[in-house]
Amino acid sequence: MTKITVHRRGIRARPQTRTDLSLPATDFSESYSAVFQIDGHRYIIYGLANKAVTIPYHSRPSLVSVIHLSNNQTVEREFLRQKIQEYQSEDDVFHFKFLQGVIFTVAIHDRPEKLISPDALALLKLWGNEWCEALDGENEKSLPAPGVYFASRNRLLPVYKLYDDHQGAFLTSLIPSAQSPHTPIKIAGKEMQTGVVAVPSRLQKRPTRSQPLLGLRIAVKDNFQIEGIRASLGSRAYYDLYPPPDRTACCIAKLEKGGAYILGTTKMSSFAATEEPVECIDYQAPWNPRADEYQSPAGSSSGSAAAISSYKWLDIAIGSDSNGSGRRPAHWSGCFALRPSHGVLDAEGFVPSFRLFDTPTFFGRDIHKCRAFAAAWYGENLPNPIPNLPLKIIVATDYLNVIANRAQLEVIEKFVKDLEQSLGVQRQNVSFDESWDSSPPVEAEGQVLSDFMKHACRNSFFHDDYHSLDSFREDYSEKYSKMPYVSPPVRKQWDLSSKISTEERNEAVRRLAVYKDWFAREILELGRKTTLVILPIENMSPRYRDEATTNFDPVGVPMLFLSPILGGPELVVPAGQVPYLTRGTDLKLLDVAANCLEQSARPTEVAVGKTMF
Repeated sequence: MTKITVHRRGIRARPQTRTDLSLPATDFSESYSAVFQIDGHRYIIYGLANKAVTIPYHSRPSLVSVIHLSNNQTVEREFLRQKIQEYQSEDDVFHFKFLQGVIFTVAIHDRPEKLISPDALALLKLWGNEWCEALDGENEKSLPAPGVYFASRNRLLPVYKLYDDHQGAFLTSLIPSAQSPHTPIKIAGKEMQTGVVAVPSRLQKRPTRSQPLLGLRIAVKDNFQIEGIRASLGSRAYYDLYPPPDRTACCIAKLEKGGAYILGTTKMSSFAATEEPVECIDYQAPWNPRADEYQSPAGSSSGSAAAISSYKWLDIAIGSDSNGSGRRPAHWSGCFALRPSHGVLDAEGFVPSFRLFDTPTFFGRDIHKCRAFAAAWYGENLPNPIPNLPLKIIVATDYLNVIANRAQLEVIEKFVKDLEQSLGVQRQNVSFDESWDSSPPVEAEGQVLSDFMKHACRNSFFHDDYHSLDSFREDYSEKYSKMPYVSPPVRKQWDLSSKISTEERNEAVRRLAVYKDWFAREILELGRKTTLVILPIENMSPRYRDEATTNFDPVGVPMLFLSPILGGPELVVPAGQVPYLTRGTDLKLLDVAANCLEQSARPTEVAVGKTMF
């Protein structure tokens, strides 16, 4: 790599552009961190300098922008204006004070004296530039990536912007260091009882074919293992008991391999149980940004849903879903959520509740970005659907009949009409109870659906969920000579679950399989039709943080259990929270929903804050 010096005449830094940095001129031989401010926004410099990049010695630290050029390109004023405008629009970390120093990188430049025009230099001066230079190199990878940095002496360090977690959605904020790709940072936010989240520049990493998620900012629910980071499962006892894992959960490692950047871990209901905020004892529940900001965020993936609905600087949030842990928070926080087809993502490193139902899920604000994310995360693992099958839309009347909120029913009805119009298919209003009565499975032996499935969901899920934590209770008791504290809802569920025998559990699982086969044959008509089933998540009414409404004891086949039993995907759409499901058509669901939203002139993206649109 060769340094090309750009000679300057008569250009000096203006005093009013000096940045309020008070940092030592260090050689960065070890890990280093420092926090500074620009116009009230906080930033952190963290890690080791990139030793492959050298710049001329400077007497004091500088903020730097790196701009890449094509071979033999001359930097003209208009190019520079457009490039900085691009930096502004694409990168929330960029600020004009990062033009204090500018480094142009180019693979080949035969005439360095022509690299930058006088007009471009004058524009840089207006923006407060104090110095600039150019670096060339035959191997582009040896050059610093475009973006913003901190320079001192002859070293560069990446700069991260610090955002307050004012909704209390995060449990841990992470940043890469010399020792680990995941290092917790513990910096207080500006507001009382808040922490911060460090976000990298969006300019340094752009998606590629081999890494389609490069630069994507994600947050991960605290029941997925992340190398070097203790998990809590929403429980102080669990956090205290187990050391940090030495490897990251497979499905999360796949995201990192694809280029995604983990900002931190998000809060959850303890042990993925059904808890309302007033029942979350060990860690305060996140704050739902919607409406009056005192509504329940639901659970158990409460932190992930609240974060995606609160923060523009977060792209995707990862959660999990066994029997509604992802779909309920999306419903209450007003965002898109997709529960993938069961089994398409590796469950290793994902702390289980009920393996028959457990699946990672994700939350997003933009349905098109959700579609791209799903395709990159697990698209290649999806089964190929049979092409050209007739399309069928089913409205689940049994579930709609339990919705008391008339406004919610009106929203769903309007969306169904829009869906009919966009697909050119008329709905079928179907009662699953009546369908069972008219064509029951032989295994039912004459029992009606409500009797046959009365305790199937409860006994199967509760039994396995309880016993998945046997080793935790044993390990904790052995180490501390007492049982771990758990919240009242968890204690109540555990008391009930401990009384379910293995025989009752196995019979319940058998009945789930019978129901699944019957539903696939009689309702979905698998192999003969492509079927969309429309159903609500749950009744929508004010649910305040200080109300303890938990009474989780599922009877029959609750609406949140349907897609887990079938193993099919379910999409929550914030147009009345309308999920669909059918096996192996995850990406098709996103396409159908996007097409319907666009044709009916509905938003395909939700906003952050109090209102969705």
